Amino acid sequence: MSAVRPVNGDKMQMPGPEYLLPQGQAKEKIIAPSQMSAKWRAEYGSIYRIWNGVWPEIVITDPKDVEAWFSGKGEHSKFSFTPSGALFNYAMGDAVGLINGHDWKVLRKLLDPYVNFSSSAKLTPFIFQRAMDHVQHVPAQTLAPSKENIIVNAYRAVQSYPFFTQMETFFGPLTKAQKEEVWAINQTFLVLSNWVLEQGLTRSRLLKYFYSIKAWVLIRQFDQRWRTFNREVVDQKRSQTELPIIRLWTNVENGDITEDQLIHTFTESIFANLDVTTSVITGCVLHIAENKRIQKKLQMEIDEHQDNLTEYIKRQDTFLHWCFLESIRLEPIPGTLAIAFSLAGRCSQDKILGGYHIPANTSVVIDAYSININNPYWGPDTKDYRPERFEGLHPRELKYNLSTFGYGSRKCLGAHLGGKMVRSIVAALLSQYDIDLEGQAKDGDRYRTDESSFFAKYLANIQLTPRTL
Repeated sequence: MSAVRPVNGDKMQMPGPEYLLPQGQAKEKIIAPSQMSAKWRAEYGSIYRIWNGVWPEIVITDPKDVEAWFSGKGEHSKFSFTPSGALFNYAMGDAVGLINGHDWKVLRKLLDPYVNFSSSAKLTPFIFQRAMDHVQHVPAQTLAPSKENIIVNAYRAVQSYPFFTQMETFFGPLTKAQKEEVWAINQTFLVLSNWVLEQGLTRSRLLKYFYSIKAWVLIRQFDQRWRTFNREVVDQKRSQTELPIIRLWTNVENGDITEDQLIHTFTESIFANLDVTTSVITGCVLHIAENKRIQKKLQMEIDEHQDNLTEYIKRQDTFLHWCFLESIRLEPIPGTLAIAFSLAGRCSQDKILGGYHIPANTSVVIDAYSININNPYWGPDTKDYRPERFEGLHPRELKYNLSTFGYGSRKCLGAHLGGKMVRSIVAALLSQYDIDLEGQAKDGDRYRTDESSFFAKYLANIQLTPRTL
């Protein structure tokens, strides 16, 4: 870290918390991001250093520094052999969101036709119909069968919707047996993701095999089972040449990309990003359930567009879209995983950030809580859920004042599909139900989450009351 220095010539090192064995601040930034964001910024200022295992990372919290980081010359990349550890890398270290250079450019270009704005627009009728079908089955998840109204856990009630919608955009329609198999594979992945939190010093290449034998056995089983699923689908559907899985598998067979790159990318987009999309949906539903004025206003807009809901879902100038943006603003989830501190990125050029000279290839992390909430741009009511604040704002204004699905060329590939899935399920749910929070939904001013989880799993329940139109 000695090369990081103040531009004014002082010899003082960048401030930050002390290194703590075995993980530094890696676990805290995942399980308590809002608390750590406030604490570290108050103690160390707008730019500081933390430790992710044995790797130092620079955290930036000011939109001006985010703009400076992504502007000008220099190629941005992800930290190779990411400090998330050996388990993480074994499962998806070759995914498009984590590789760099020529390999990333080739894989990104091959994936683009299936995830770009145009493709997601064509998929909107399918995405919305899946949402309507899903809502029909939500009452079966009630936690109180004896009560007149429906009470469900908000997170679990929607979780399978983005999962199977994303699966079928790549793999086409699945049989009941295939759905059961891939859902079981997903449950194994969730167990593995929690182990990542505890990996400590064994995240390094040198010490990785000193970690839990049980974890390594399970991750190999996961990898083998997931590869087998992909290969069997390809064998069964090889004649369906329009399917993304078939076209991309042909790229593997032609040597354009490796099997690891494709399998790991599917792991990232389907398993890891499942909980990103689920968390966005759940956060949106919880905020709307808590604010009856907003709920009624949104229901009125949805009712007005009943004749063409598919086109309504595509639009980004609606109150529905503002509700989506406001939810992400207050419950930020940048990068590949559902964490409010982004995965570390690097730039091939030196940068000046927060009064410090940052050498090329230094690991930099963006604190989305500071960008989205503790930011003067959003005004004195920044902690309030007020979707109307987005009315009239140009995307250019939001570029560095709102952290959503990442920045620049490394922005999350699923952003377009994810946005349409969120708007679809929220519109489908609110067209049929009034929603209220049920029981203790919050700890202080935050919705309750499972702090033992790598992902932001909400614990809050909601009550659904059928609407009388």
